[in-house]
Amino acid sequence: MALLVVLLGIYMGVKCVPVMINAYAFRDFLEEEARYAPMRKSDDEAKARILRKARELELPVSAKAIQYEKTSSRIDIKVKYTIPIETPVYTYQWNFDESVDLPIF
Repeated sequence: MALLVVLLGIYMGVKCVPVMINAYAFRDFLEEEARYAPMRKSDDEAKARILRKARELELPVSAKAIQYEKTSSRIDIKVKYTIPIETPVYTYQWNFDESVDLPIF
């Protein structure tokens, strides 16, 4: 029984850890994108960069899921996506709701 629990833990780790790493890398990218937003010329260009990074990390992000709003004083980036974690018995839908809101100096 203990061996089964250990094997299940290893299996779930193999399934979940890469997803977590990519999600954290994407979150870091969004924060970096928000920090440098005042230097960017176009909101569409920023959205395209975000979408490219999501595809590079193999995250199921659609263009519609990206909300990018830049005002004279703030930058707000929101991205929602769901990653299915498939197991032999059940498919877990892991929802991510990334939000970065920073002041523009």
